[in-house]
Amino acid sequence: MLEDMGDQREAVAARLARVRAIMDLDKKTFAEKAGLTQQTYGPFENASRDLSLDAAKKLRKAYGLTLEFMYFGKTDDLPHKIAAKL
Repeated sequence: MLEDMGDQREAVAARLARVRAIMDLDKKTFAEKAGLTQQTYGPFENASRDLSLDAAKKLRKAYGLTLEFMYFGKTDDLPHKIAAKL
């Protein structure tokens, strides 16, 4: 379960990848809809860089992802269309 993985970089990356798959978007489109470049977003999902607060806020605004979900896996306040598929 995504919540059990904690806040490790790999856990954050897995959550982002799962949401992107649910949204049925490629990395480039997912990033651009949030106002990020693929070069900026890619390392977050590949777990080669920690998710920055600035990027997390952009993902929150674009997709309704909560900081609690991205960083800690809490699904309580996610949009229903995403939470239902996790």
